[in-house]
Amino acid sequence: MVKGYAFLVISFVLFVGVSIVGLFHLEERGMFYFALLGGSMALFSFALISYVYEVFNFLKEEYRKRKSLWSFLFDFLADLRLAIFIMLLLGLLSMLGSTYVQQNQPIEFYLDRFGADIGYWLWKLWITDVFHSWYYIALLVLLAVNLIACSFKRLPRVWVQTFTKERFQKLDEHMERHLKPLSLHVNPSEEKVIRFLRGMGFRVFVDKEGGRTYFYGEKGRFARLGVYVVHIGLLVIMVGALIDALWGIRGTVIVPEGSRSDRLTVPAKEKVYKLPFQIEVEDFKIVSYEEEFSRKGIKRDTPFKDAIASFESHIKIIQDGRVVAQGMTAVNAPFDFGTYRIFQATYGLTGSAGRVKIAVFDKKLAPKDPQKAFVGEVELRAGRVSEFKNMLLSIDRSTLNIEDEQKGFEGELKPALVVKVLMDGKAYDVPVVYSPELTIFAQSQLAELKDFPYVFFLVDFEPQFFSGFQVSRQPGTPLIWLGSIMVVGGMLLAFYTVHRKVWARLEGNTLKVAFWSHKFKEEFRRSFIRALEELKHESTSDGKEPHTA
Repeated sequence: MVKGYAFLVISFVLFVGVSIVGLFHLEERGMFYFALLGGSMALFSFALISYVYEVFNFLKEEYRKRKSLWSFLFDFLADLRLAIFIMLLLGLLSMLGSTYVQQNQPIEFYLDRFGADIGYWLWKLWITDVFHSWYYIALLVLLAVNLIACSFKRLPRVWVQTFTKERFQKLDEHMERHLKPLSLHVNPSEEKVIRFLRGMGFRVFVDKEGGRTYFYGEKGRFARLGVYVVHIGLLVIMVGALIDALWGIRGTVIVPEGSRSDRLTVPAKEKVYKLPFQIEVEDFKIVSYEEEFSRKGIKRDTPFKDAIASFESHIKIIQDGRVVAQGMTAVNAPFDFGTYRIFQATYGLTGSAGRVKIAVFDKKLAPKDPQKAFVGEVELRAGRVSEFKNMLLSIDRSTLNIEDEQKGFEGELKPALVVKVLMDGKAYDVPVVYSPELTIFAQSQLAELKDFPYVFFLVDFEPQFFSGFQVSRQPGTPLIWLGSIMVVGGMLLAFYTVHRKVWARLEGNTLKVAFWSHKFKEEFRRSFIRALEELKHESTSDGKEPHTA
């Protein structure tokens, strides 16, 4: 049966490996590949059918022996081979979801990348959102059940041998046949034996019966629980992963600079969720390599100094109408808010103005004396209202290139905008164009601006960017951290401490000693025998050479 299981695992890995190579690594799949795929599939099918037949016969015999459905199911769920196969499947699915298939994208993304047939089936089989798929969750639950069953099956025996009074066994004739103790013909005192065992780190228990004194020494008994601490830690991790899979969320929030949004889009599910808070982009900045070096205090000449090194957003978290948190999120530097994590994922142009600087001139004085007509400059930002003199100003609408909008997105700026002005209780829409001549012409053609006392000219213009945030909520993360700490602690307990026992019987001038170690048995045996030799020499009081049987 073991051979059948090994053959099944090897053939499964071979079939999956050939499939992955064909799907994700080969641009063209010829006859040789399909022959190899068919051969590996036939081999896996034969191994699966053979193993299922063997398992069926084995389980049928086991069920006949037990005559108990509960006992039968319990042993099946506690089987180590079941755990191995579940972990193999989880590892395969995790590899697909984290390496080969980008997760949580619209279906069009997969159709374009993998082709219509493969992309459609990846979508239908939940490979595009594998960590939230029903079968991934089911495998996690089954692995947790298997781990619990394995622990319960083996824990009672370990508990009895390690923590109950039954472990205090006397080294009598029955135990001698089992443990085969060493005999020392010496005349040590009870106190000397106790001191010897305590000197080796054992906790010593003594019992007297007739002319015999029994000793029981033990140390490192909690080491036997290390594996169960690891099991519990793994269960806690799986519970955290299950919580994330059921109630976790990951999606995209697009926020233009100077605006706020609480709409989270999950492309894989084609759904929009409302976050319990709003994300406001106060400022967006593209960081060049030159600026990044300057921030780090590095002086370096590079031909790529103007190239983009990173991009970052200064954001505010708005909840119930007030700012509850603020900070910066950049590439590889997420912003955490409660159980939410906000990543700077992408950016782009909105097609509108982000920041503009306007020069204000007095309309009556401008034709006579432009210098005296100059009133001042005012900066306007998208989504904000600026105050200048007796006016409130804001950007109403804008374009990056008034002649060709597409060229504006390509970086060729010929901007135009309409400034909304509120002055003395009256509203004005003032057009401003990149060209002063066009600006004067546009403003002079509007009858509603005849009584407006100012002329605006464009001094500086920066386009508005949007920030694309990936927002994830993973409520199970604290449990995953707790479970990870427990796993590390359990491994330290299991690997760096050793459970050891010593049984001794002192009768007359004969000391019989038996010892046991859970791990490193030969090393412990050699060191313990050397210690016994020292005890013999110390216990010699009559000048005769003692011997060991």
